[in-house]
Amino acid sequence: MPQVFIEIPSPLSDCITFCEIECVLACCGISAVSTDPVHVDDWCRQAGSAAVIEARLQLATLIDVVEDRSSQVVSMFLNHRTHNEASRRELLDFLTAIEAGLKASDAS
Repeated sequence: MPQVFIEIPSPLSDCITFCEIECVLACCGISAVSTDPVHVDDWCRQAGSAAVIEARLQLATLIDVVEDRSSQVVSMFLNHRTHNEASRRELLDFLTAIEAGLKASDAS
């Protein structure tokens, strides 16, 4: 299966790095990042609405790429690869949790 290498641009990467509180991505991958809406909302308040809007657009594009099961997705930034369906589901769950946090900040 072909591999697609994805980049996580700013400001989405800034949000993820801000929420990197459990460990570090280089060590634990996406498990290092808290997807708690409180942490995501803290980043949203600090970053401002323009950054939040851009991060949401970046995230939507990224989710589309990960949902395409015709290739493995590899992210050096996230220290994650979708070598099987479980790892793809794990990444999608992570991304949708971040997405939910970004959306929740709209209501704040």
